[in-house]
Amino acid sequence: MKTELVQVETEDSIVLHGAFYEAEQGKPAIIIMHGAAMNFYTGLGRFLPEILSEHGFSCLSANNRGHDFGTAPDHDRKPVIGLMRDIFKDCVKDVQALLHFLRSRGYPRVILLGHSQAIPKLLYAQNQLQFPEVQGMILVSPPPSVSKMMRYLTTDNYYERGLFKANELGEMGMYDQLIVLRGRGTMPWIFTVSTFLDFYGPNTPADTEELVKEIYCPMLLIRGSMDFPPVSMELMHNMKQNAAVPESVTIREINEASHFYSGQEKQLGNTILEWLDSY
Repeated sequence: MKTELVQVETEDSIVLHGAFYEAEQGKPAIIIMHGAAMNFYTGLGRFLPEILSEHGFSCLSANNRGHDFGTAPDHDRKPVIGLMRDIFKDCVKDVQALLHFLRSRGYPRVILLGHSQAIPKLLYAQNQLQFPEVQGMILVSPPPSVSKMMRYLTTDNYYERGLFKANELGEMGMYDQLIVLRGRGTMPWIFTVSTFLDFYGPNTPADTEELVKEIYCPMLLIRGSMDFPPVSMELMHNMKQNAAVPESVTIREINEASHFYSGQEKQLGNTILEWLDSY
């Protein structure tokens, strides 16, 4: 296995950093995309590439433009967009750039693997452009929608406060103003008004249950038995039922796994490999 740090540039000049784990060609390559406020070397990206590449699957674990928290608007330098400044529909540009990178390395077949908030991004991009090289999708701990997940992470009370403030500032044209929402844990959530309304508002297009309706490739849906409550088994079955080809959707649950699969890394990897070898 050869590992290489890479930079991939999108059509709007955003640089996405990542690590390319190159196995022998012949099997589809796998794009691994992180969840909210994470990056290519945290979350699933810290362990899945090694597991999968050892079994012949080249992996590109890459940032999307919403990685980490980002930097506040600054006219003197190009900002890191990050979670706080991410605009949902720009995800198409990220996925296009990552697929182009793999084509340039000789991979005509690709599996898209997303964790948590990456999942609606990958679904939306595939929904919009129906990339022919995408042979399947692996969706690990999908949220029902980004707004519903944020309601859980911040509680209804703080979500509604944030929404009220964002609408108030938006009416004044203050879309670059930052708003801070208290989270359930020790980490606050920080967004520009523009991002909160676009990505996390009640009318978000980042609705997983809706986006699967235009996905025609095989899908593997995975949750942990100790996952966040919104990532329910009921959601898994709703997604399967809503999918364009329900019979091509496989559901798996990892026993005793949390949303981040700490301590259950090998079980998650084996579940993914079993599906890759069977479909």
